[in-house]
Amino acid sequence: MLFSVVGWTQNTAIYLDSLTENIRKEYNIPALAVAYVTPNSMYYGIAGTTKIDNDQKVTLKHKFHIGSNTKAVTSFIAMKFIEENKISLDTKFFDLFKEMKSDKNALYHDITLGDLLSHNAQVHSYTAGNEFTKLPELKGAVSDKRKAFAEFVLTETPVVKGTYSNAGYALAALMLERISGKSYEELVQNTFSELGLDYFIGFPNKENIDNPWGHWVEFFTNVPLAPDHFYQLEDFMVSAGDLSMDIVDYSKFIQLHLKGLFVGDNYLKTESYKTLHLGKSNMAYGWGNIKNNEQTFSYHDGSAGTFYTHLLISHETQVAVIVFANAADANTQKGIYKLREQVVQNNDNFVND
Repeated sequence: MLFSVVGWTQNTAIYLDSLTENIRKEYNIPALAVAYVTPNSMYYGIAGTTKIDNDQKVTLKHKFHIGSNTKAVTSFIAMKFIEENKISLDTKFFDLFKEMKSDKNALYHDITLGDLLSHNAQVHSYTAGNEFTKLPELKGAVSDKRKAFAEFVLTETPVVKGTYSNAGYALAALMLERISGKSYEELVQNTFSELGLDYFIGFPNKENIDNPWGHWVEFFTNVPLAPDHFYQLEDFMVSAGDLSMDIVDYSKFIQLHLKGLFVGDNYLKTESYKTLHLGKSNMAYGWGNIKNNEQTFSYHDGSAGTFYTHLLISHETQVAVIVFANAADANTQKGIYKLREQVVQNNDNFVND
């Protein structure tokens, strides 16, 4: 079994800190954080500094950018509205935006909220910076830009069904805005306020310079990006991947999913969590899923190129492992996956209660 559930004591935190530091050093990663989460417990390891060229230690309350793992937040918000009968996975985009419907976008007339959240709407991916260079100038408030972006995207030639799409999540956010009368940003604020969770939209050092800085590779070396660095994500694409959270609050969000999947109703109903994670094969709604040797896993990785988040949930053992890093190069990714593997394979280092 990939995961095995054990009883844990405070010695586990010491072990996790040590393991995280060892991996961080081996792969020369500025900072790493890991969480082992069950429906009833959360344990953490953390190591490193907020940027590669300083000695300010990261803490459990420092935020990391979660990238495309934001999609699970967007789907979570959508599912709440579905439970309230304000929208459904089968609601068509153009049923809400009749004013945008025309012969120019006829190929998209039947796309639904479910299609957008599961990457089946056949809209272009917009996962690379050069894709944005073809856009016309988008003006106005963020929601106005989001709508103008949708109008452009829906005139493009459809791509293959199942193409991973950030654009699809921008369109899904538009649908949530239309049925709620609130901006996507307000919806996130309201949801996390209800859950008692802290977050930030954008890279975390833009909120506070003491938060971790993201890194990218220049001349084979990880270089920290300052808050005023030119690299930033388009504001109308927040719903696809631009939230930052600390490992503790993010773990609380994931624990809600574990409790919903394996214990009972909470903020959402159990059936809603099952739909989010397993409602479609391979890629459901904000979550990928896979069966391996009779085990079922939910997963998602998120990165905008300067941070990296990895998350895996075992449905058999009811455990989630989360890894944060403030770099995203290939070597960092190897370290992230090695850390996750060692967390779940070295259970002899965990002391029973």
